[in-house]
Amino acid sequence: MAMFWDIFEEMERMRREMDRIMREMWRRGVGEIREPLTDFVDAGDSIIIRMEIPGVSKKDISINLTEDTLEVRAEKKKRKEVVKEGYYRREMSHKGFMTTRILPVKVIPETAKAHYEDGILEIQVKKAEAEKKKKGVKVKID
Repeated sequence: MAMFWDIFEEMERMRREMDRIMREMWRRGVGEIREPLTDFVDAGDSIIIRMEIPGVSKKDISINLTEDTLEVRAEKKKRKEVVKEGYYRREMSHKGFMTTRILPVKVIPETAKAHYEDGILEIQVKKAEAEKKKKGVKVKID
């Protein structure tokens, strides 16, 4: 009996293992890895996206929106310099993240309005007009 190696089965096994590793890292709180909490709210003819991004300045947030995806990048830069007689210290740190979310409905990106206050990014964007559903035809089985 010959054994066959299924590349798709191996890829699925690797995906499950990576998911397990990421869940474990999330549970332990390793480093600064954390996805921002995000809510999608249906507001009739538009959707509202609320994303938690604390400790970042508004000028350091970048938003890219397409008809079906939202990409948010944020950077937090910190510089500290101390100069005293016979003493010099300079510290710099840089933290950032990028996340891409698939939107629950198609939207019109040009209608987007964003507001950032108290660590909460809020984006409101109009929904794209849904395609009219074609009426189906009932098929009789012989």
